This record gives sequence, structure tokens and C-alpha cells, in this order.
Amino acid sequence: MKKSLLNFALIVTGSMLYTHLFWREQLGLNTALFSFFAIGAAGWRWPEALARREVQVLMAGTLLSALLTVWHNSLLAKGGHVVSFLLLIGSLQQEKVRFVAFAFLLGLVNVLEGPLALLRNLQDNLPRRQSWQSAARWAQLTLLPLGLGAVFTFLYYSANPKFAQAFDFLWKRFSFSFEWAYFGEKTWPFFRGLFVMGGLLGASLLAPLAFKVESKLPLILQRRQKRHYLCKPGMLSLKSEFRASLIAFGLLNGLIFLANVADLRYVWVSYGEASPQELSQYVHEGTYLLIFAILLAMGAAIWYFRGNLNFYPHNEWLRGLAFLWLAQNAMMALSVGLRNWQYVAHYGLAYKRLGVFWFLCLVLYGLYTLFQKVKYRRSLAFLLHRNSWAVYISIIVMSLANWDLAITRYNLQADTKGEIDARFLIQEVSDKNLFILFQHYGRLLESSQYDKETLENALDKKRAAFERRRQALSWRSWNYSDARNEYFLTQTGSVERQ
Repeated sequence: MKKSLLNFALIVTGSMLYTHLFWREQLGLNTALFSFFAIGAAGWRWPEALARREVQVLMAGTLLSALLTVWHNSLLAKGGHVVSFLLLIGSLQQEKVRFVAFAFLLGLVNVLEGPLALLRNLQDNLPRRQSWQSAARWAQLTLLPLGLGAVFTFLYYSANPKFAQAFDFLWKRFSFSFEWAYFGEKTWPFFRGLFVMGGLLGASLLAPLAFKVESKLPLILQRRQKRHYLCKPGMLSLKSEFRASLIAFGLLNGLIFLANVADLRYVWVSYGEASPQELSQYVHEGTYLLIFAILLAMGAAIWYFRGNLNFYPHNEWLRGLAFLWLAQNAMMALSVGLRNWQYVAHYGLAYKRLGVFWFLCLVLYGLYTLFQKVKYRRSLAFLLHRNSWAVYISIIVMSLANWDLAITRYNLQADTKGEIDARFLIQEVSDKNLFILFQHYGRLLESSQYDKETLENALDKKRAAFERRRQALSWRSWNYSDARNEYFLTQTGSVERQ
């Protein structure tokens, strides 16, 4: 069998499997089953790509995120799986791509090209001109008898009631039930599967262009002669730029030094002494401004070390000021993290507070890659390459935890200063924490703003929504998180509280 014909068969088979697994279902066990099939098919289609480290990482990330979707079914795990799948599609090409952004773009484009891959494989396997005569002869030998049989069956069925009765009996016993409504509903899922499998197993038309663009983005800076069109070289000489950079980094280091001294005095040394109002002001007004300031500082370092200033002789002072600037920004990021942690200790965990910690970790890594850029004369492409991979890996790592349960357990068990925010835990956190809320009913009643009637109504409403969501789903959508909730609620009932 020709490889293109087998590829065609795999695309169609994968599309049918996608339809069977995901029609009227949510992501769950079906995600893992389809991922194993898709990765096996991709390994057969692109054997030369399996030796690349980035492809190995993306395959592992795709399978891991699929298993995490089955395990705790979090939104982060599902999102990480979709991103991993698109990146894998973009990386599985004959032309190697290094950058995550290019792989993601190729993945999106190749998914849109999915049906074209099927058509290209079909075109490769159509009979050549000299074979059409033989194909027509075989069609005459097969289709003509079948057509005559269908015509006479219709005539006998209409003229003889006993024949019609016997035919109906045989049809019901030996044929598959066919419902046009279901056929129409399954058409769109089949086409979605066609886009996915065609994108995975088809060659992207943009892959050569992406490879060509990437080859022009070196990771190491090279000194080049600048052309001056509007002014003379002396007006914008490298020496003048060097002096301006020294003044800028000296001034910026002085300003951030004052900010870090204030943080050392009022955040680190006086840890825990801030009032709730001060903490709220720190987090809601100061945190995002400080993060923006750090990002702007990183942009300043990128701007000044974008070109030939990296090769200026005797620039040790400038590089030293830049390293000090990056270190002080890292100190400020740690101070922001400590402020956020103090707020968590007072008011509990929430999604945005966890997001601040995640973003600060990425900022610290970004500052480290900036240090590498300045020290080893790396390019902007180096920063984009390293930091985009860091973002992807951090998403997969964050998906390892079920943050809905972590937030609920911490807020119920931690010795926070204020009341438990029961409204947040019941209405905003997903239903994965349902069994924990029932287990800690007494704690919620004691330490939250809800009275008994309001709390029970809110819990029963959340439980009813969970049961409605699960009613129409089959084994294909199974996940451990929902199964644990179902088991607990079956054992306890709707009235009995733990």
C-alpha cells in the first residue's frame, strides 16, 4: 500500500474516531484515547521528526496534559493540551522550526489546511489516465447489477405486501439503524476531526517559509555597519550612545535602589505589620504597576543592548550597571511576591493571586535570560526562543496541580485574618471542589458570611448544576475528578452534612 493511501486512511479513521469520542461529550477519557492514536499516527507519518528534542518534549507534553485532563479535568490542563497539540502539529514538519511562536502559527495554519491534506492524498491515489478504461469496466460489472437489484427490490416491495413484510423483517435484523438527525449532528464533529487529523498528518504549505524566516534570526549577535540616512555618523556615534546609556542606567539604578530600600524596610523587615487596608492597596494598586515597571525595565535593557553597543570596547562599566539593574529588578519582583503572599495569608488564595506568583516566576526567568543576553551577546531572537519555551513548560507544570482543590483546601484550613469567602468557593471555583465543601460544611457555617439556610441552598444549587452537567455524558467524558464527586454525593445524600 502506498504511503499516501495509508495516510489518507489514517486521516479518515482518525476523523471517525474523533467523531465517536467527542460527539456530545466533554473532554475526559476521550482526550487520552484520541491523543495516543494521534501521536502513534504522527510517529508513523513523520519518523524523521521523532529525533528532534522539541518534538519529544511536545509529544510528552501532549500526552501528559491529556492524562491530567482525565485525572483532575482542570481548565488549565485542557488549555495546556490544546496548546501542546497545536505546537506538536507545527513542529512535525520536514522543515525544523525552533521558535514556539512559529510552531504555534504553523499548527493553526495546518489545522485550517487539514481537508487539503486529505484531498492531496486522494489525488495521489487516483488512477492514472491509462487506468480509467479498466476502472470503467469494473464499475460496469459491479454497479449495473447493484442498480438492477435496487430497482427490482423497489418494485417487488411496492407490489407485494408479503415481500415488503419479509424485507422489513430482514432489514431490521441484519442492518444498522440509521437516523438522519444523528447523521446531521455528527457531520460537524467529523469535519472537526478532519481538520485535526489532516493538520497532524499533512505537510504545511507555510513550513518552508517559516524555516526560511527562522534561518535569518540568529541567536548570537553579530557586529554590523550601520547606515546613516538622515544625519552624519558623528551625530549618532557609538560613543555618544555609550555615554547616554551610562547616564540612563546610572539614573535608573539610583531610582530603583530607593524603591528597594523602601521595600526592605516596610515589606521585608516589618513583615506582618501592615494593616489589611495597606495590604489591599499594595496588591490591588501597587502590584500591577510594579510588574509593568519591571517589564518596562526589561524593555530598556533590550533597547540599549540591541546592537553594536555590545561590542563597544571597554564597556565593563555599562555592563556592570546593566547587571546591577537586572539584579535590582529581580529584588523588586521578590518584594512583589512577598506582598502577594502576605495578602494570601490574610485573605486566602484566589486565581489572580496564584497568577501573580506564576507571572513573577516567568519575570525572574526573563531577567535571567536578559543577563545571559548582555553577558554573552545574545540576540532578541534568543530571548524570544528561551522565554516562549519557558511559558509553555510553565503551563504544563502548573497543570500538574488541581488548583481548584488547592484553593479550597487552603482557604478552609488556613488561619486567615478574615472570614472564609464562601461565595467565592461556591460560585466562582469550579464544581471540582464540591465534595470538599460538603466535608467542611461545619467550617463554612462557622467562619463564613452565610447563614445555615443560605449555605445549604448554595451548596444544593451547585450540586444540582453538577448533576445536570453529568447527566448527558457517557464513559467517553469520564474523569477522576467528576467520579470522585459522584461517589461522595452518592454516599452522603443531599441533606446529610459532614
